[in-house]
Amino acid sequence: VYFATVKTIAVVHFVFFAVKAGVANLFAARINDADQSALRDLARRSASWSFWPSLLMGVAVLIAGPYLLALFGAAFTDGYPLMFIMVAGVIIRASIGPAESLLNMSGNQNICAAIVGAVLAANIALNFALIPTYGLYGAALATTVATLLETLSLYYIVRSRLGISMFAFAPALREGPE
Repeated sequence: VYFATVKTIAVVHFVFFAVKAGVANLFAARINDADQSALRDLARRSASWSFWPSLLMGVAVLIAGPYLLALFGAAFTDGYPLMFIMVAGVIIRASIGPAESLLNMSGNQNICAAIVGAVLAANIALNFALIPTYGLYGAALATTVATLLETLSLYYIVRSRLGISMFAFAPALREGPE
């Protein structure tokens, strides 16, 4: 059931990965500009490009969820409530757009890798803590909490190292390093 649910919400991830693939080279092209306003604007816009379509796709998947899960078999529709937890994590992550691409293109790949490793460790620990009590809901919650930790960490590092507020709801203001 969990596998089918994860595979069903994978379509929501495609939006994020499409934006990530499309802007990484644009980040690289602007990273050394003397005027960083174009990079800041691109980063902010890429977060919006990730968030809004992911939100729409997430809502569509949730609406169609019972029918999509039924394609795996009637018993798989039991995973429908899990979809809400997992889609929330995907949408939370999409709210900061391809922040890891910006970090990688700006020479901050080591901290980005450290964040990914820490989030993996947190996800494993949360799974060990939550699955025995909450079962599949614990697994979904563990992944969503780990995704929230990743999102907050990436946002903070991009903000502190590059002075960019990479968030879908960030105002289009001039920003600089803190």
